[in-house]
Amino acid sequence: MRHLTIVAYAVNGSGLGHLTRVVSILRWVRRLSRLAGVQSDIFILTSSEACGLALEEGFAAFKIPSKTAVRKAQIPKEEFLRLARQWVWHSLGLLNPDILLVDTFPAGSFGELFHALDTPAAKVFIKRAMKAEFAEQPTVQALLPLYDVILVPEEPGSIRPLYEPKIEAKTRFVGPIMLRERQELHARDHARRRLGIPAGKLAVWLTAGGGGDTTAETSLGHLADSLSNDPDLHLVIGAGPLFQGEPRRGPNITWVQSSRAVEDYAGLDFAISAAGFNSFYELLHCGVPTAFYAQEKIADEQARRVAAATEAGCALSLAIDSKGVPQPEAVAQILAELKQPAVRNRLSEAACQFVPENWARRAALEVLAGKLSKSNLEEAFELGTTGFFVNLQQSQCELETVLMLLSELGARSLCDGEEQRELVERFLTESQINVESAAALVPPFVRLLQKPKTALEVEELLDAVLEIIHALRQFQDERGALSFLKLLPAERTATPAKVTARLVEFLNALATTGESLWRGMAVFGRHQGPRGEEKGLLPTLEAAKAEILSD
Repeated sequence: MRHLTIVAYAVNGSGLGHLTRVVSILRWVRRLSRLAGVQSDIFILTSSEACGLALEEGFAAFKIPSKTAVRKAQIPKEEFLRLARQWVWHSLGLLNPDILLVDTFPAGSFGELFHALDTPAAKVFIKRAMKAEFAEQPTVQALLPLYDVILVPEEPGSIRPLYEPKIEAKTRFVGPIMLRERQELHARDHARRRLGIPAGKLAVWLTAGGGGDTTAETSLGHLADSLSNDPDLHLVIGAGPLFQGEPRRGPNITWVQSSRAVEDYAGLDFAISAAGFNSFYELLHCGVPTAFYAQEKIADEQARRVAAATEAGCALSLAIDSKGVPQPEAVAQILAELKQPAVRNRLSEAACQFVPENWARRAALEVLAGKLSKSNLEEAFELGTTGFFVNLQQSQCELETVLMLLSELGARSLCDGEEQRELVERFLTESQINVESAAALVPPFVRLLQKPKTALEVEELLDAVLEIIHALRQFQDERGALSFLKLLPAERTATPAKVTARLVEFLNALATTGESLWRGMAVFGRHQGPRGEEKGLLPTLEAAKAEILSD
């Protein structure tokens, strides 16, 4: 199998956005590349102190200290920068990526990528929205020509910048990129149990983003103080993985520091949140009625986000003081609005329309476009939808099992991506037993039959597979089922439907008379004839069935 080495470089400031964004894309890079017949070997180089997110999502991460960690450790800045640059250059040289994915800072946060962009790798830059004075810096503009693809996650309410023709030609505009999609959330009741929300309480999500902002502890403290005595509420405080302050505890408080908290958003009734990229778009995409406040950041335009959302009628705006702290009076006013079911319903519907889609999957397609064939990628994109992977997870079915199934059925070469997805979904729905156990029966059965030559014949073959699985299921003997199918000789002159019908008749005869598969194998073997003079499958089944029914 062909392998593709991909290195993502995500240097974080005080937030979690850079790492979350590349991980969101890489989840889909791994999925789509595998569906396209390629194994992606993915590595992440990061300075994020929340790099555990990479591990949670199954990626290998190499960690360099963040600027915050260097300051706390009292390491001289000049010494750190010298070491860090060498570390980046040597790491990229050793990994020798086919694709280099860089987020937000094209030269790195301290120029460490200047001499690393001459690699032969395809270079993809994620150019997220940022304040104009930062985006127009020479260190940003001068390095854009060195990248092969520029991904721009456009935000509602932002103005699309003008690029010179050479840059415009390599620019791909997508929408907000997030870690999860609505289909991937836990069901509301399950999410509320996970969060410890009592029946009859309104679940309020309070967050200052990833937790690394200098005002995070103060902001969350003021919000908790303002709301903790309300008997209608249960506070879910999303401190974020970067939070280093004191946790808040209490009978009506759930403290959360997970980087994957979005999975439980369906259990929330409303939220009060900072307007960082991840929090903002995840809450709106999941339809959580939210009041946002804007933190002051070097490059991030949180105030613009809040203004766009309030203008669209999909969120409320919470005023803060000069220190970035929400005041009790403002919180009380917001709370009075969010307690009204009609207001929450209106905001939720508008939020889902404002952020209808997660563009991580499309972004992954653009990352892979320079290294994989267009036809293979398009087929993988058509097959590998969010719903497809949700079904696999719910059925506890591995992707490799699905690829084996499609290959055995002949679907990989005879069916397009949508047809393949429909075949898989039907198998997952109709196999009616442990999916992995059912899939194990496919290769020994399919080898007995004619190979399909058209997409219609692939569907007919799946009909036969499901019929045999159901006939074998009545014996509740996985080992016996495999042994039985492996015993049978091939029959490629009769149609799959005819072979299947004879097999099912024999199996039903065994089940009706209370015999086991092992008894059936013994009878079949006796009627098959001596080695070198074996009868065909169909006459042997007929003779063996007659003996079983005559006993």
